[in-house]
Amino acid sequence: MAPPTLSRPKAMAPSTPSRPSPSSSGGSAIQVVVRLRPMNESEKKHGTLPVVTAKTQEKSVTVIKGKGPRQIKSSFTFDNVFTAFSTQEEVFEATVKPMISDVMRGFESTVFAYGQTGTGKTHTMEGSLSSPELYGVIPRSAQAIFEHLKQPQYKDQVVTCSYLE
Repeated sequence: MAPPTLSRPKAMAPSTPSRPSPSSSGGSAIQVVVRLRPMNESEKKHGTLPVVTAKTQEKSVTVIKGKGPRQIKSSFTFDNVFTAFSTQEEVFEATVKPMISDVMRGFESTVFAYGQTGTGKTHTMEGSLSSPELYGVIPRSAQAIFEHLKQPQYKDQVVTCSYLE
């Protein structure tokens, strides 16, 4: 389970009446989102059973520990949940894309992925550059920002990005 934590924008400079803060523009807030990665080929080959299930509609994740009569199920709810069948585009559209307009208004934004090794952080954040439908949130964000910068109101721009793995 790789829960990307989305930290919505915080102001780079004090808010002014002409530029409302993200919190007053509706919808910008810290979100905790979980995305279950698809099973890899090795897991499929060995018949590995998933120990985590997700329900997108209920925004919940259930973790199964133990076997038989000693099995314990724990459920958790989040701001958003994506299953192993969710596409890269669905994850981007519902989580990061709404932040792009805040970024374009001068607010900082952070997308933070956290989880154990092999849980899908790189799959979600980077994806694969071999095909546009496999792009993760980083290449999709870069594309969206540069598409915005093509608009005539952006005459001079400086784009700064940090990436730490």
